[in-house]
Amino acid sequence: MSNKLKGLGIILAALIIALVFVVLCVEKIPRGCVGSIYSISGGTSDEVLTEGWHLVAPNKKVTEYSVATEQLLLTKAKQDGSRENESFNATCKDGVLNVDLEMSYHFAAEDIPEIAKKYRGLSGEDIINTRIKSKVKTYVNEVTAEYSVLEAFMDKKSELNTELTAHLKDKLAVYGVIVESATLPRTEPDKAIKKAITERSKKAQEVEAAKQEQEKQKILAQTKKIEAQGEAEAAVAKAKGQAEANKLEAASITSNLIKKWEMEARKEHGWITIQGGTPIIDSQK
Repeated sequence: MSNKLKGLGIILAALIIALVFVVLCVEKIPRGCVGSIYSISGGTSDEVLTEGWHLVAPNKKVTEYSVATEQLLLTKAKQDGSRENESFNATCKDGVLNVDLEMSYHFAAEDIPEIAKKYRGLSGEDIINTRIKSKVKTYVNEVTAEYSVLEAFMDKKSELNTELTAHLKDKLAVYGVIVESATLPRTEPDKAIKKAITERSKKAQEVEAAKQEQEKQKILAQTKKIEAQGEAEAAVAKAKGQAEANKLEAASITSNLIKKWEMEARKEHGWITIQGGTPIIDSQK
């Protein structure tokens, strides 16, 4: 009986050891990620683990890197305290803006072994937080330095974002980071500059409104002139038409036509004779 218990104990111990071994050796790579393998004896492997479950020896370490689109947000703190303030100042030609940055990126899958070697096994998240964030701020300043505060705040914001995306793509590619897009959704000058910009914008709107009113009056004047010309031309055309009609009518009245009218009048009314100032119609004549 004791031998059987010993046998069961050995089997149970073996199962526990096997289970622990499996737990220690199984690595799950999340969706959208890849894993870099490192061992003390062999260093960083050129092999990259794709998403899914993998058996890896206990003496090897797997580090994850995202090859799916991720977001780097350096934004102003939320009022509810759920986000710390990571906004930063960007220098322009004539002043400073406080800005937020939104950057979409992913790690280049083919560069993962080199990235792991370069950063000594830091995870993708750690690389972004400890290395890339500070560099991104520098690169943003390199772009905004080419713009005035007004241009970065209003006039050329779209152009600035396009240039910023291209600049970050170029600068971060050497770190194995592929930038998909980058924008400064919030660019905020200090109060004095913001007030000046608001006043400038207000005056520009007033000038534009005055220009539109002038253009409106100009169009109305032109319309009235065209209408007057049209009426004058119509009157001239009508007068010409009437004159032409009168001319044709006059040309059509001949002596024969006049005699015909006289005969018709005599036939209908008779001869008219004046006696003592009194007209007498004699129908017999």
